[in-house]
Amino acid sequence: MSQTAQELPKELDLDDLIHLENMFVEFGREDGLAAGGRNGAIEGRVMGCEKGFELSREVGYYAGCAQLWKALAMLDQDRITEKTLKKINSLLDLINSFPRENQLDDDVVALLDKIRGKFKTVASALQTSERYADAPKSKMFY
Repeated sequence: MSQTAQELPKELDLDDLIHLENMFVEFGREDGLAAGGRNGAIEGRVMGCEKGFELSREVGYYAGCAQLWKALAMLDQDRITEKTLKKINSLLDLINSFPRENQLDDDVVALLDKIRGKFKTVASALQTSERYADAPKSKMFY
């Protein structure tokens, strides 16, 4: 019996068991990072699509109003002054400069703020209370 007790410590090395646990922790960490990267990329794309749609809808609203005001100005030139027509054209120029695809160097938020400000200026000059109202949140689930 004393012989097996002496052999047992030689066969069981606790350092190997500790290393085995660390190895499984590292494998689990690597698997978690890979899964998180995949899930994060999917979630990021969905979020990007939703935010892009919201921005485009708002800019589209401003474009529609500006185009309508310009058409009305052409029909009845006495009602809308030349100064206001220049403001409308300036608004349309800002809207047309809004990027239609992803670009890293564009400051979309600053440009959208300029468009909003110009829209308010034109709406005030036309003495209308037109403003963009946020649509209800999407009920789509991904």
